[in-house]
Parts: sequence; structure tokens; C-alpha cells
Amino acid sequence: MGKLTNLQTKGFFKYLAPAKINIFLKVLSKRPDGFHDIQTVFHLISLYDELYFRPRKDAKIFCDDEQNIDDNLIVRSAKKILENTPYGIDIILKKNIPMGAGLGGGSSDAALTLMVLNKIFNLKLSQKKLIDIASSIGADVPFFVYGKNAWGEGTGNILSEIKIKNNYYLLATKKLEISTKKIFQAIKLTKETIPMKIATSLDDNLYKSSKNDLQDVCFGLYPEMRQTYDWMSQFGQVKMTGTGSALFCKLDNNKLESKTITKPDKITLLKVRGLSIHPFYEID
Repeated sequence: MGKLTNLQTKGFFKYLAPAKINIFLKVLSKRPDGFHDIQTVFHLISLYDELYFRPRKDAKIFCDDEQNIDDNLIVRSAKKILENTPYGIDIILKKNIPMGAGLGGGSSDAALTLMVLNKIFNLKLSQKKLIDIASSIGADVPFFVYGKNAWGEGTGNILSEIKIKNNYYLLATKKLEISTKKIFQAIKLTKETIPMKIATSLDDNLYKSSKNDLQDVCFGLYPEMRQTYDWMSQFGQVKMTGTGSALFCKLDNNKLESKTITKPDKITLLKVRGLSIHPFYEID
């Protein structure tokens, strides 16, 4: 079958997959399985990939993802949830969330695929079951299935709801090939690392006092990140999200200052807003 890029074709259902930022990321310890236990706060934001789904009459799965990746997270999710069913699906991805930015675009696409196929084919899987499936696909996928701002622990798969104001943020992204593996290998963990107390709401004090434990390591490995950080600091407290190339700062009064913005080369600036709930659950 050829490309599926003709969105005028009847029968496709459109859904939005939101990005996320990590308000902070605390690395606690390395696990026996090689991953790390963390604490973080996941915050949904108004930057979206667009996914289009169309049921097939056979059990085949096709995905046109603009990146020509044969077995991406979307395909893996579709295979997992449609295993042992007679159903097939055509999927088109319009990519708007930058790749490798720490914004969770691939994980969000995977989670949305699970949620939408469960709905389209009336599979009647509970959210808990979908989160279990999501955990086998990627570390951030369970959060997007959870669908609300969350305090995350474990590898990010143990989730508790946290209330966050829907602030506006300035987001800066840059095309960098950042290695998550290299960053985690370089971080120096100490036995004195003390877990934070779980919060049910994010106040200014927690926002200002918390940070991403991987930030300094990342800046050491990728000096371009430090340059962007220094430039963005004129707008407020700058934070790194996840282990990607994106940096963000909360905008006071939800506005950029009236100063002229002359941004460094090769940086994309976006103004986004925090979300309280995944758009899938708003329309469901």
C-alpha cells in the first residue's frame, strides 16, 4: 500500500497528542534493571502532534509518520493493543512536537494510539490496563494515558494527580542529537539523595526551588544548551525538560516583556499554555 498522506480520504478520525514538560526531575538511584528511579512533575502543554486513524477491513497496521520509521512507537502500540483481535488500522501522523526535545512527543503519540484504538474498536480495556500496556512501551507513555498533570515516581510510571495552574511558558527548542544514555551514565549519584515529599499541588516555592538533576550534566556534554539557557534567562527562571534539547520558563502575567526578542540562530521559540487534562478525555 502506498502513502496515506491524502487527508481528504473519508473515514479518518483526528485526535491531538499533547507534549509535556517536566517541572523538575530528581534522580534517586540506579535500579537493578539498569533504569533509574526518579521523582518528577509532568505537566501537559498546548503543543500537539496530530494523529489520524481509519479502521481497516483486514488486520493489517499501516502508519505514515513522515519520518519513514517502520516500527515506531505508534506501530508498537497498535500491535500491542490489537494483538489477538481481527482489527486493523491506518494511521497518519502530522508531527509538530520537535523530536529529541524532551517534550514526550513519541510517547504521547504511542499513548494516544492505545487510547483511540481502545475506543474505536470498543475493546473495553480499563485505564489501568492501558497504563500497564503503556509501561511496556516507554517510560513516559503511562503518563499520557493517565491524562492529567502528575507527580511521577519509579521510572515515571507511578503517578499521582497534582494540581498546576495553567500558566503560559516560553519554550525554546534546538535541533541537537542528545543521548539520554550518555547523560545518565555521566551523572554522579550519591547515597545522600533524599526523596522529596509528594505534593498534591504545585506552588511557587516548589516551582522555584526544584530543578532538573540532569541539567548540569547535559550542559557539560552539550555547551549549546548552556548558551540557550543564558539567553533565555532574561525572561525568567529557565528549566530543562527531561533529557532533551528543550528549555522553558514560566511567563509572569502570561506575557512576554515588551523588549525586542532577538533570538540566537537555530532556536525555535514557542509560547505554550499548560493544560489540566489530555484533550482525548475532554472529548471522550
